[in-house]
Amino acid sequence: MSNTVANCRENEVLVEMRVMLEDLVLFHGLKANSDTIFSATDLLMAAKKHDAFLLKHFTVRDARGRLLKGEVDRRDDTVISDDGVPSEKLMKLTVVYLLKFTPVENKPAFLTFTQNFGGEKSVVPSIMEFMVLQTGVWIEKPVQLQPGQPHTVALDWENPPDQAPQNWRELRKKRAEEFQKRLGITSYSGLYSYIYLTDREVRHEILMPLLTFEKWLPLTRANPAFLEVAEQEAARQKVAEWFRGRNPVEIDGVPVKPILQRLQFFGLDIRDFAENAEPRRVSAYQARLGIILKYPAKAPPNRVRLTWDSFHEAAPFLRSVVYDHEKDPTEEFFVRDQPRWEWTREGNPPTAHDFKLPNLVVTSKRSSINLMAALLLALAVYIGISRASTLAFGGALVVGAGVLAIVSISNTPTSKAGIVTKHAATLLQNIYRAFDYNEKSDVYDALEHSVTGDLLEELFLKIQSGLRMQEQGGAVAHVKRVRIMRIASGKNTKDERVPLDCTWRVIGTVEHWGHIHTRENEYTARILLSTTPEDRGRIVAFEVTDEKRVRFETGIRQFEDR
Repeated sequence: MSNTVANCRENEVLVEMRVMLEDLVLFHGLKANSDTIFSATDLLMAAKKHDAFLLKHFTVRDARGRLLKGEVDRRDDTVISDDGVPSEKLMKLTVVYLLKFTPVENKPAFLTFTQNFGGEKSVVPSIMEFMVLQTGVWIEKPVQLQPGQPHTVALDWENPPDQAPQNWRELRKKRAEEFQKRLGITSYSGLYSYIYLTDREVRHEILMPLLTFEKWLPLTRANPAFLEVAEQEAARQKVAEWFRGRNPVEIDGVPVKPILQRLQFFGLDIRDFAENAEPRRVSAYQARLGIILKYPAKAPPNRVRLTWDSFHEAAPFLRSVVYDHEKDPTEEFFVRDQPRWEWTREGNPPTAHDFKLPNLVVTSKRSSINLMAALLLALAVYIGISRASTLAFGGALVVGAGVLAIVSISNTPTSKAGIVTKHAATLLQNIYRAFDYNEKSDVYDALEHSVTGDLLEELFLKIQSGLRMQEQGGAVAHVKRVRIMRIASGKNTKDERVPLDCTWRVIGTVEHWGHIHTRENEYTARILLSTTPEDRGRIVAFEVTDEKRVRFETGIRQFEDR
């Protein structure tokens, strides 16, 4: 075992490595004499040869996967006595090497360290105790660097650390800040799993280093150090099929095959996840594979069972973060002895949204005049033919006045505006609720309660386009809220149509990789409602006149105890 400290500076990386004499004996095949003493000459020669060994098997790469040029700056082998070293002291004495690596560009944003001492066929893998400093200040806790497993650190040169955390409270604060800054993805070599439960689907999102995945399924690449865009495309189907045949999911006792919703190869920058970066060449030592598997539900699930059966020495267990609808996240661990997780709904499933509306009846001024004329005619006939008494005539006037009053009230601007405004607001709410369904046909059926057939296809495409988040690969946002800002109605047209000027805001979210993207857009549109018996107050025209973004933000759902 070696002990290593890497001090990252703007223009160089200084690595101090302490190598036990036992390693020199093992790696260079030294033999002791009859007194079990290793000669100073052999040990000093092995220490010198070890320069090349260290530079070959300990590597540093920048954010683009380029190797930093290294050299052995100094070597301190004074622990090797002229009389040699007894075998029992080999693990107690160390040779100190000072290596210097020069970056291609100053102030590297990321550095990736890899050690492969002993090689892939070593019976006893070599473990390295590894610690990283930035300009002399430690920036993360020490780790054990496993052979062949890269370890990446992020370096902040705009606000470099001026001192290490002095106590537990400062350390916790630093970790919390890093957790928020990196959107919960704090390890570049970790295996992440996120399970989302909604009334529409179960979704399993997995994020892992490419080299970890290749323990299960090696991918073909011309250059072992890089994965080209064309090679990523070629690997897509291969990776998807590998996941489809593993880790089964049951919803309400029925096995459900996953739909590959997303498969990408990410680099080191956290913005790759937050902004859905375009495909590009990635370093095999730094690339991470992100896959989203969707298990659709025909109805809101009552029971879910998920089995994780993919274990390896590089991934002996799986820690998953479970997002049960809107609840705070919880943790679940999958191990070989307990590879299954089960979820059961608490309480009754949600009832379906009722999209049906009462018919919108707005009596026009013309019908009021016609009714008044008919009533006056009836009264004239009554007076002229029946020659009724004054009392009867007075009663008829009272009844007639009552009827006229009802018609008049239904046509007052305040009453009419209130009815139409409430009706239009409900229509807008229903339009967005229709997109809660998975199947396009179900969305259409729901929309038909609010929109006439001629407008159905146009409005479906218009609303769906508005819900897509291009920052997230075109994922359709889940609508959290529709907020009506203004609805102003105009006069009825001759064909019983009501024009409206509407302004509303839509708050939608897309949640991936443990973080939430929230977007709020404002829309202004001219809408036309038809109050004919056939159209029943549905929308017959819909023209968006203005659209603007109010806010877009990214956050994470916290655990209760964080």
